[in-house]
Amino acid sequence: AAGPVIPPVMMGSVPIVLAIAGNMRSSSVPWRAIAGPLLVAALGISLVNLSVFDFSAAKVVLPTHSILLGLLASLMAIGFWTSFGLLNESALAQRPSMSPMLWSAMLIFMCSVEMLAFVPVGLHLNLSHFASHPSGLAGTQALLVCGLIQGLGATLAGAWAWSIATRRLPLALSGQLIASGTIYATTMGLLINQRWPSPMEALGTGLLFVGVVWAIHAFYRRQTRLETHGGITDLSQN
Repeated sequence: AAGPVIPPVMMGSVPIVLAIAGNMRSSSVPWRAIAGPLLVAALGISLVNLSVFDFSAAKVVLPTHSILLGLLASLMAIGFWTSFGLLNESALAQRPSMSPMLWSAMLIFMCSVEMLAFVPVGLHLNLSHFASHPSGLAGTQALLVCGLIQGLGATLAGAWAWSIATRRLPLALSGQLIASGTIYATTMGLLINQRWPSPMEALGTGLLFVGVVWAIHAFYRRQTRLETHGGITDLSQN
């Protein structure tokens, strides 16, 4: 509805929004410690996302209401992602004995139920012609195999890793670490296309890497200070 440029760039802000929202709720990391990494990572994400699109082909004039609908949907998607991160962190904190793999499996199961529930809606809105054109299913096996790999390898394994990270790291840090997905996606895209990155892609990826590493360094420096201060306090009490 809003064209090929605006929604992906807005969705690229999810790691930054999630980190800010997580730190606003728990104040686990001082703002001065993550402000720099957040800004650098946000700039890197913007450059990488913008470099993907051919703006000469994106200058199609869209109706104002269509653009507004696309912006609204993008904002809703950011809100859903952020809400999930916050709610997932709270739910895991309330269930310290819950296995991360079991929790991930439960999440995937509910996502499957929701997907099946929305299949009739998608067919009604003509979002898929899979069921109405049974004779034109060339490539269906590849689609199903790719979907299975994504479901098990990316969704289930990703949810499992995210559940472990949520228990061990504050959302202000783990939210920023999601930005590393942009680095992986860019690298894989370059390998598949067998080319070197453009100057904008290289600069954006470099800034994103610096932002993520900077955030990790700031977090562990604070943890070291807290542990050192706690050790000194214990010695003084003894």
